[in-house]
Amino acid sequence: MKLALTEAYEQARQATGGRVADYIPELATADPALLAVAACTVDGTVHALGDADHEFTIQSISKPFVYALALADYGAEAVHRRVGVEPTGDAFNSIIRLEQGTNRPHNPMINAGAIAVASMIQPMGGQSALDRVLELVALAAGRDRVQVDLPVNLSEEDSGHRNRAIAHLMKHFRMLDADVEQTLDLYFRQCSILVSCRDLAVMAATLANHGVNPVTGKRVIPAAVVPSALTVMLTCGLYDSAGEFAFHAGVPAKSGVSGGLIGVSPGVAGLAAFAPPLDERGNSVRGMRAMRHLSSALELHSFGKSANACPMNDLRQLLAKAHADALNDRGGAVATYIPELAEADPELFGLAICTVDGEEFHAGDADTPFTLQAAANPFTYALALQVHGVEALHQRVGFEPSGNPFNAIVLDPDTNRPFNPLSNAGAIATCGLIPGKDATARLNHVLAGLGRFAGEPRMKVDLRVLVAEREAGERNHAIACLLRNFEVVADEEAALDLYLQQCSVVTTTKQLARMGATLAAGGRNPVTKADALDPAYVKHVLALMYTCGLHDGSGQFAFDVGIPAKSGISGGLVAVVPGRLAIAAYSPRVDSKGTSVRGEAAMRALVSTLEAGTFGTL
Repeated sequence: MKLALTEAYEQARQATGGRVADYIPELATADPALLAVAACTVDGTVHALGDADHEFTIQSISKPFVYALALADYGAEAVHRRVGVEPTGDAFNSIIRLEQGTNRPHNPMINAGAIAVASMIQPMGGQSALDRVLELVALAAGRDRVQVDLPVNLSEEDSGHRNRAIAHLMKHFRMLDADVEQTLDLYFRQCSILVSCRDLAVMAATLANHGVNPVTGKRVIPAAVVPSALTVMLTCGLYDSAGEFAFHAGVPAKSGVSGGLIGVSPGVAGLAAFAPPLDERGNSVRGMRAMRHLSSALELHSFGKSANACPMNDLRQLLAKAHADALNDRGGAVATYIPELAEADPELFGLAICTVDGEEFHAGDADTPFTLQAAANPFTYALALQVHGVEALHQRVGFEPSGNPFNAIVLDPDTNRPFNPLSNAGAIATCGLIPGKDATARLNHVLAGLGRFAGEPRMKVDLRVLVAEREAGERNHAIACLLRNFEVVADEEAALDLYLQQCSVVTTTKQLARMGATLAAGGRNPVTKADALDPAYVKHVLALMYTCGLHDGSGQFAFDVGIPAKSGISGGLVAVVPGRLAIAAYSPRVDSKGTSVRGEAAMRALVSTLEAGTFGTL
């Protein structure tokens, strides 16, 4: 740990660029040369370098802790009537974009969501709301007390017009019951609490240690709410950089505009960095460099290692029960905008598991063929990664969840790239990078690659579905033309045609489980023992599935189920427990976001029973 921390400090020291936050005037006075890194292991050992005892205001790093306090007070159901768990693709202080149909802020890590959470913190046990937050931070940091920096607090209040606008809009939509000024007063003060980098490392380690401060041994946060906080940190903690950080570093993290940054490796350690110069998205430039180095050097990536051992029980029996229970779910409807998909029997339901040892279990209609649709996207992305590598591929497509539906005609406004490779736009861009001298060669490359994942010598395309895809594909055609306009693809017709072909590849639930298990096994098919993907790329594919795999339902699935997954509108759904197994489902009844209703219900039950969630039982 000490060596990795020293290397991270040197890496961070060499990083340049960024500027100190100035939209809160008092923060602009910070010395840009300040730099600290720190780590606290779950056995309570603290290592720190640089200006680790220099105090600064916690800012948004307070958010996951106050969110955990609200969860402890009210429970997840009550809290999430006020705030969602979806990433937005927007900046932290974006003027409110409320979820359609609910009027909730998207998640508790953006300012709007954090203000909604702050409104729920009430006096209790003779303590004011502020005293409760101060005590929470002090306990998490292992200190007797912490205090508010009054000059920064006053500066926050004087310059907080954007946050006032957000609060008043939420009051209008009845997401705030409390008085607006009282809520903002608490929010501004929680952001103005003074901490050091050493404090932040211990606070992060408290989350890593299931809510118990590893230095003092005191319970700070109920263990039951920690997985929820970690899940939202991974998907939303760095705002419109959350996806890229999850892709590269793969640890739950939270930043603050004073230059602080924490990372959490459950069961291992809490990490922290401090350096005031920020990038354009409000994250510490040097801190991000240090955190990525620590994750790599210590092999902390959440999807780059085997999951903790989980009770396997009798998988056949568990699968049968999950299948029977999910059959009772009558929600959703068969997708109709592609006519051939509308012909599917809505009562079909297949469920399958494939372990990394090659054991296979299935229930129901697991041998019924269906087309992959967007469930093909992570595997085609993997094939493109294998050819081009991360850097070259991601010059064409980003890493971020967007908060948009799968077929949205929208690109990242900063780069004119698709937000991520699992949306329609990103998948079309990825198909534009598949090599081959002509259309046949490109298709054969994809079919052979998918076959290696599925353990089949050759996958086939359903021509009837392909024709229907083409006839109903004007929206995707528009996306392809937009990609060509911004030079993301060189030939929009070739990219689009291959995309529609991969969506029309025929599979079964058992084959889809094998495809997922190949990722769970580090890139080698556990049944055929054939290599399908370089192991170095597996964690990247899984990270994108976790943050983006279910489009504008990704955050909720990560929160409810807690493992990487990918859906398709035909009703296919595949999810991966790294190092253990994959679960696949097929049921044509899909929800408004294109995800199999029965498949999701079955996976929620199985993952909960197996205690296989990425950050524990959710």
